[in-house]
Amino acid sequence: MWKLHKSQLSQALNGLSDRAKEAKEFLVQLRNMVQQIQVGRPASSTDNENSVEFEACLVAQCDALIDALNRRKAQLLARVNKEHEHKLKVVRDQIAHCTMKLRQTTGLMEYCLEVIKENDPSGFLQISDALIRRVHLTEDQWGKGTLTPRMTTDFDLTLDNTPLLQSIHQLDFVQMKVPATPMLQLEECCTRNNSATLSWKQPPLSAVQAEGYILELDDGNGGQFREVYVGKETMCTVDGLHFNSTYSARVKAFNKSGVSQYSKILVLQTSEVESMQHPSHDTASIHSESPAEETESIVAHRRVRRATPSPSRFDDTLLPLVPLSRRLSNRWCRGVVTNSGNLYHPPGL
Repeated sequence: MWKLHKSQLSQALNGLSDRAKEAKEFLVQLRNMVQQIQVGRPASSTDNENSVEFEACLVAQCDALIDALNRRKAQLLARVNKEHEHKLKVVRDQIAHCTMKLRQTTGLMEYCLEVIKENDPSGFLQISDALIRRVHLTEDQWGKGTLTPRMTTDFDLTLDNTPLLQSIHQLDFVQMKVPATPMLQLEECCTRNNSATLSWKQPPLSAVQAEGYILELDDGNGGQFREVYVGKETMCTVDGLHFNSTYSARVKAFNKSGVSQYSKILVLQTSEVESMQHPSHDTASIHSESPAEETESIVAHRRVRRATPSPSRFDDTLLPLVPLSRRLSNRWCRGVVTNSGNLYHPPGL
């Protein structure tokens, strides 16, 4: 009995030792991440900026905005100074005009007073009519807006800074990077008869969001890949494949900035003949191939989440269509059914 316990304890220690080794490697990875965030570049990518470079870039961008604002401020101040000089000129011109007019009026008034003092009636009558007309004309000239200021002291300029303040408040970081390469989930992928169900996800700690995914499948004979699904779903079932055929699948993510790298290639083998097995269970042989041709295989026994299939064959020949008699009654179609039940028609199907 004690030997059995020793053996069990030894096996448990071996498992615990493996976990401890993994924990040490994980701690090293975390410490490397701390160093990379602070002063270095990530080892997996030479395009990502470190924190020092990012802060320097941010400061430079903000300084450029401040410089542009200062230049605009100088332009606005120059406009205010121009308006200031214009107001002064108009008022000074009006002062000069009124001063000259007042001197002329004062001189006319003094001359008329001297004429009134004249005791010679004949001489007075000779010039009185002309003087009366001259006085009325001068009075009329003063009454035609001459005594109204041509310029106000107020500056009719109001700075509209609301749009700029709103833009400053909305100033934020935008996503300018493509999403990370999605990962095909081997435990969720399977084949049954001539259908293949594939599932994928974004890598853990992925900071860049994906707006959708593109699933590609070859023709079962090692031919070119072609799109069979484009959308936001992370699982779909491709129906109508050839029996006893080997298909390669890959997926990539995309957003407004572009597309990611392709995932590892997943090799799926369809059944030799149609199986009468209950549709809720199935066995699939799956091979995961990396670009370096490193291959690992896994046999998955799982409960398949299936949507209504489209039994048309996946090849370049247009074959007779088979109606969907279960969930899509009275409809004839070929395509891919996602895990949400939406039917997608790929271009090549």
